[in-house]
Amino acid sequence: MSSASIALPLSRLGRLELDPGLRALQSGPAGSDLVVTATVELPESASERQHAWDVAWADAVRQAGRLGADQRTAQALSTGAGNALAGGSRVVVAAHGEVLLSRWLPAGAAASSVQVGALPHLREVAAAAARRPAHVVVLADRDGAAVIAHTASDVHAARRYDVGLRPGMRPDPQPDRPPAHHHGERHVTDREPETGGERNAEFIAGRVSEAAAGVGAHVVVGAGDQHILDAISGQLPGSLGPVTTIASGPVSRDSDDQLSARIGAALDGITAEAIDAVADLIAASAAGQDPTAVRGIEAVTAQLAEQQVAVLLVAADSSVEELVWAALHQDAIVAQLPNRPGPLAGETAAALLRRGAAS
Repeated sequence: MSSASIALPLSRLGRLELDPGLRALQSGPAGSDLVVTATVELPESASERQHAWDVAWADAVRQAGRLGADQRTAQALSTGAGNALAGGSRVVVAAHGEVLLSRWLPAGAAASSVQVGALPHLREVAAAAARRPAHVVVLADRDGAAVIAHTASDVHAARRYDVGLRPGMRPDPQPDRPPAHHHGERHVTDREPETGGERNAEFIAGRVSEAAAGVGAHVVVGAGDQHILDAISGQLPGSLGPVTTIASGPVSRDSDDQLSARIGAALDGITAEAIDAVADLIAASAAGQDPTAVRGIEAVTAQLAEQQVAVLLVAADSSVEELVWAALHQDAIVAQLPNRPGPLAGETAAALLRRGAAS
């Protein structure tokens, strides 16, 4: 198993980063202040959406109280709810009267629920974070390009990199002529008539690499002129490219907001392939000599205790909150498989280890 075969799929998965307050949370003795994890799906009705949203969270507050949460902690859920947006679910974790996590999840990532206990329930949140890694969006046509960098799970605001004109670029003496007259496909990336198409692609790819480095991204998606996107792909390093095209044809370079659904679908596909690759690595290694992966609750628990786990795989029908909690505290990726057959070999959980064979 080469280091490259492990590194590439891992780099294309996101991870849930615990905020300091959540990381410092300690589970107390029975009867102490409990932790509430509430998930509310956005109502489908377009009319009075905010009112329906507020009502849903008021219901979650009441349910948390019935399940034993103290009043301050239950009421904190409404603080983390925020305003109704377009699609998905909101997860809020509260304890000691404070909001410790508030995160939007993609549609279908988690069903509405309220759970109260000694620990937060983060399996769905962590699994959704794995499907939303840091990524770069390229919006390109013959008149220019924009590069937009997104952090993992979009925790921070996206950063826009204006590509601008390549230094030394000359204006096209006939700017209104059709693309077919631009001396072959490689020149559709450039207004210059004879030279510069490949140099422009290289210049844009450099800006993409700069943006990717800024957010730690290894995924690039693009929209606009397919020839330009292909030319940029050819200039990207293998650890970053190729560009995954989500839309061809005219595209606004002002923002990628209008492409959010397509970007999400592309990330779902890219991360699904990465999770499958990691699962295959786990299956191959766990069955071999000197395994660098383990399967089963007991074996995974032992490796978590040794701070060895790089990726925790869990079955969708499992209840492994303590394992997820421990994995997140050592900054592991947590990914979810739909069922237990296959790489999990009928087990609830499996893990890819950080270094060497299982200790």
